[in-house]
Parts: sequence; C-alpha cells; structure tokens
Amino acid sequence: MTLTPFFQFLPWLLVLSVRTLAARPTIVSIGQGKPNNTVGIVYSPRDIVAPVPIATATASLSGYLNRTNATASSTSPTPTSNTTLPACKSIQYAFPSGTGSNATRAAAVKEAYQYAWNAYVEYAWGYDELQPLSKAGTNDWYGWGVTVVDGLDTAIVMNLTDVVSKMLGWIQSVDFTTTPDGDVELFDTTIRYLGGLLSSYDLLKSGQFYNDYDPDQVEALLTQAKTLADKLAYGFLTPSGMSAVDVDFSTNTPVEGTFTTSNNETYNSTNTASAGSFLLEWYHLATLSGNATYRSLVDTGEYYLVHPSPAPVYPGLVGTQFDTTAGSMLNFAGGWHSEVDSFLEYLIKSYHYKADNITKGYADFWLTAATSTAEYIAVHPYGFEDLTFLSQLDDNGVLTYTMDDYSCFAGGNFLLGCKVLGIESLCDLGIATADGCHQTYNTTVTGLGPLYWGWYDSTNNTYPPDSTIDINNGYRRNGAANGEFIVNGNEVYASFPESVESWFYAYRITGDSRWAEYAWDMFLSINEIARNSVAFGTVNNVGMPWGESQSDSLDSFFFAEVLKYQYLTFADPTVIDLGQWVFNTEGHPIRVQCSL
Repeated sequence: MTLTPFFQFLPWLLVLSVRTLAARPTIVSIGQGKPNNTVGIVYSPRDIVAPVPIATATASLSGYLNRTNATASSTSPTPTSNTTLPACKSIQYAFPSGTGSNATRAAAVKEAYQYAWNAYVEYAWGYDELQPLSKAGTNDWYGWGVTVVDGLDTAIVMNLTDVVSKMLGWIQSVDFTTTPDGDVELFDTTIRYLGGLLSSYDLLKSGQFYNDYDPDQVEALLTQAKTLADKLAYGFLTPSGMSAVDVDFSTNTPVEGTFTTSNNETYNSTNTASAGSFLLEWYHLATLSGNATYRSLVDTGEYYLVHPSPAPVYPGLVGTQFDTTAGSMLNFAGGWHSEVDSFLEYLIKSYHYKADNITKGYADFWLTAATSTAEYIAVHPYGFEDLTFLSQLDDNGVLTYTMDDYSCFAGGNFLLGCKVLGIESLCDLGIATADGCHQTYNTTVTGLGPLYWGWYDSTNNTYPPDSTIDINNGYRRNGAANGEFIVNGNEVYASFPESVESWFYAYRITGDSRWAEYAWDMFLSINEIARNSVAFGTVNNVGMPWGESQSDSLDSFFFAEVLKYQYLTFADPTVIDLGQWVFNTEGHPIRVQCSL
C-alpha cells in the first residue's frame, strides 16, 4: 500500500470574535490550585517517549501480550502495592448520614430496567440488542450479546441477582476471538465490552456488592477481557502506533479509516475520540493482569493527541481527525462534541484513576482545553446572558454556534476536574454547561432533549450567515423564546445519557437537590414517551406531542448509562462514591487506584 504524504499545514483563517461568559471563571494552573500532594510532578513532553513506528502490520503480538511481567520503559510508572496507594480523594458533597437518596424513585428506575431486560430475554436473548417494535433481536455489535455485557454492572449495582446470574453464565460462554459480522471497531468494543467486563469484575470483587455467584464465572470476566484485548491489540499496529478504526479478527490486522482534507488529500485516519478513549480500560487491564503492555499500547497513540501538530486554533481544543501514519492533526474542528468528546473526558479521568508522570501530562492538557473553552467557545445566545452553550468549531476552527447532545457530558467532566485538581472555578463552568443542556430538555413538549441544536450569537445572527434563514421563521422564533432551536433533522432522542450524566455529577458534587429533580423529570419523560408495550424505543421527534413516533431500536447504553445514572442519582450517595470509582465513557465504574 502506498502511504499518503505527510499532512501539510492548512491555511489559517481569521476567527470571528465571540461573546464569552459574562462572568468567565478564572482558571489557574494545577500548581496554583488547592494543595494537592499528587500534582507537584513537573511534566514535559520528554516524560512520554515518542513512539517508534511499527515496521510491519503483520507482526505478531501473541507472545508479547501473553507475558505476565512485561518490562516497562523508564518512563512508565512504578507499580505500587495496595499498601502504598494514595488515599482516595474526597470528591462528593458530604451528605449527612441517611440523606441524599430517594428509595421510591430508585425503585422506579429499577423497575424500568427489569421491564426492558425481560423484553430482551423474551425476544432477543443472546443477540446484541432488542428491536422492541419488531419483537426481535439484532446482531449489530458482533453477536457477543452487547446488551448483556453492557448492562451487567448496572444489574450488579441494582442487586438484581437473578439477572446477574443469567448474564454471568452467558459471558462465560462467549467466544470473543471470532465474529461473523466483519471488522471489529476498537472504540465501541473497548468502551462497551471491555469496559463492561472490567467494571463488573471490579464491582463483584470490591466487597461493596452481593457476590454469591459462581466464582469461575466471576473470574471469567477478567479472562474474557484479556482474550478480547489480545485480539483488539492488533488494531494498534499502524505506522504511528495510533489505533486504526477497526481490526480484522480473521487476519489480525488493522483496518484503516480515511479522511479527505479540504485540499483533496486523503489520509489513513481515525477520529480523535476513537483514538483517545482507551486509557481507563487498558490501564486497568494492565493493573489487573500485571501486564504493562496493555497500558503502553494506548499511551503510544495518546502521545500524538496531546502533542497535536499543527497546533489547534485554541490551545487544547484539537480537531476531530488524526493521520494514523504520521500522527498529524487533519482539521481544526475542536470542541467537546462527537468525535472529540471522550478523548478530552479521559484525560482528567485517567489522572483521577492514577496520578503519575504520564497522567499528570494528560491532566495538564485537559486543563488547557478547559481554559480555552471558558475563554473562547463557552458562549451566550442572543438575549440569554444566563445561558451557556459550548460551540463546536468547523474544520477551519471557526465557531458554528451549534452544539450536540454528546457535548453535554462536559458539565460533569468539568465538575469532576474541579474536585480532582482543586480548582473551584472549574465547578462554575461545569454548572453553567449542565444548566445549558437542561434548557434543551426543559423547552420541548416531550421533556426530552434533541441530538443537535443551534442559537443566535451576540449580534443576533447565525454564523456563518445563512441567507436561507428568514428572520421570521421557526428558528428565529424558537431562539427568541428559548435561547436555542432544534436543527432540522435532529429532533431525535435515542437514549442519550450525557445530560443526566452531568446532572448526576452535579448532584453528587454540590448536593443541590435541583439536579436530582432534573434527572427525575427526565426519567418521567422517558417512561411516558419512550416506553411502549414491549420495552423502550427511540423517540423520533422530541418537539412533537408524544414524540410523534418511535423507531425500532433499544441501544445497550440505555442499560449501561441512562438507567445507571438515573438509579445512582436516587441511591444512597455512598453507592459508587466518586472518590473511589471513575466512570468510563459508557458509564462503567472502574476502581480508582487509591486506598480507603
């Protein structure tokens, strides 16, 4: 295969000045925050060894990955025993004993899980996902039963012991080395399958949850995670060491994606979120297995993402595409939206998981991105000075005055970073972001939020100016009434968890009951609008009474994220304490490397 030329710098374009937060929080460097013994490490790019390109895409990893005592590089963190782990940080609000929960509401969420699960068992057992309108199953995630693996840890937390027993038996029987369904995507397979397996193993081994299950089936969770990761690892055999989009399980070779730039050059590529959302799962697998290779694989690719070349328009806000041959950034479409989102999310979470010289660098980069966010892309719609949205950037790095639901995780991410780093101004940004996303739920007839929305800027225009939008049309009227308008064709609610995720963080961190009320209002809307005679479905139009109609899908993350964050909002706040657990981007809690 002929490799494409290295990426040439795109021409810089003038960036429209924007109105930022009226009372923009001042964000200081980590070292100037509250005293924290773990953040005093001096970081420089030399702390991460630049990766050496892999010579051939057919090299075997089997012997390398199966070693139990892989040799770490000089820059790798020194393994620590449980007795030398730092104390867990205090992240959550100090709820007085016996407060902060609502058993009635938690039971209602638990009933919704059981209702949907029973339908899956009846109509789709063993398939990946349920099609509730057809009363059938579909294998859209390799036929390994993604609903089972993705939903297991939620069932553990809810103490649904019969459900957990059935799930454990299924998982032990799965052959994760083969699939009839083509190439395997590294990103979703990692966050759903690998994350689900490791999280469930952690929960059952933690001593915090019921675990009178077959010990062999519990141990199979870790065994199966290693088996799956050993196949996925071939996807990192690219010239740069960044992950390819897919991996061919039959040939053990990476399968590249492509991206064509505005100057019509095509590159082997991956989107930033896909390439940068491995840290938590692969770090923890390295911890549990004792094999540091799992970690070194993902640190290699991460190097390019936190040392972007060319530099983004706003520091830390990298684009959505990277060249997997040379590691170069291919566009300037920064922000917290889809195709960037979980890359930024994992930077601060990996530092929370375990602070060392490498994750300190990731936290520094995340703080740079958060600072740029407050400075440049956290903006107010025209006439709504108390409402904040995070604008996406287009391929040239220009604000679009649009935001997608995926970005709504950022509120919780800022709040977590606020407590992990001891920088209180980040909490202000987190609250503002979470409130902005609530606006998109609070202003629809269904009480559910859309996929994508826009707004008018500080001079009451869209940008770029659109001559096809008349000032009297629905966009303008909705913008004047609500501060935002749903972009045509994006009215769907497809079990999006990001907003309730941020409200959960806001409730656990601030103790303010309004966040729990937001979550409850959303749950009631789901139960009224998305629920049907079989299970739950996708709501096609949140702006129409009763959602207009439903689509025939129930994603596994409805079990993994939506219902988990809802349940934990109303469970006792000591269940999955944010100082002891860190969530992957699929809502799977993983044990922080700290001592109680």
